[in-house]
Amino acid sequence: MDKLDKFSERPLFALIKAGGVNDMPVVVPAAAMSDTLIEAIKTVKAAGYRVTKTRLKQYRRKGKHKDRVGPTCVTEFADGVTVRMSTFTSLENLDWDRGEHLSIAAYQSRWRARHFKQTGILVDAVAPVPPAIVSMHFEQDGKVLAQRNGGGAR
Repeated sequence: MDKLDKFSERPLFALIKAGGVNDMPVVVPAAAMSDTLIEAIKTVKAAGYRVTKTRLKQYRRKGKHKDRVGPTCVTEFADGVTVRMSTFTSLENLDWDRGEHLSIAAYQSRWRARHFKQTGILVDAVAPVPPAIVSMHFEQDGKVLAQRNGGGAR
């Protein structure tokens, strides 16, 4: 007894048993399809499986959606390094803590990259604590939305 015979009531195994599946995705004209393949496709459709390809054009993005970009958090550290991070936050209620954490992570990432470039040693450890934040503001399209200056972000 063939291994597929005991699964013949299952639609996908019926389609595989009918043959021609290994050569997919090839469009087979209706005149060239065998009766068993047609029956297998009907069984698959009856079981609720989709046999046709999805239309990918409706799901593709046509580029960046500028209206979905959140505000940019611009942070200046005491050593003069300025970090700019786009931040997912509402324009009405800016998330200062999120901006600060993202800026610190960007600072540490730059430190690791600079350290690797200078020494050739990849550092997996945590980067040193960055210097104090001198100023921090959120901007969008060149317009400053809110600002915090002097002595740190908090």
